[in-house]
Amino acid sequence: MTAATAGSLFTITQNPTNTPVVRDLERSIYDAVRGDPANNIPGQTVQYSVFLEYTDRLPDSVPKWITMEADGKDGFVLREDFLNPEHANQQLRRQGSP
Repeated sequence: MTAATAGSLFTITQNPTNTPVVRDLERSIYDAVRGDPANNIPGQTVQYSVFLEYTDRLPDSVPKWITMEADGKDGFVLREDFLNPEHANQQLRRQGSP
């Protein structure tokens, strides 16, 4: 793993953030890229970005909000903002709560 790769990793809660929220959003992006060969619908090129909102600058912070955006060359559009419950868990751990 390179430093650039490590810098792009972040902590999210498995349930519900990673599954089903992120899984379902990434599935819709995958479907846009793949297209629907059975119905002769070609896949499209998609620009995909993830933006994170932190509440502090501490090096071990996890994001409070996650924004996923994707735009396809043939009209696919995805915009989703969602809360990361792991942020609240981290704040409790920092305060000494179990």
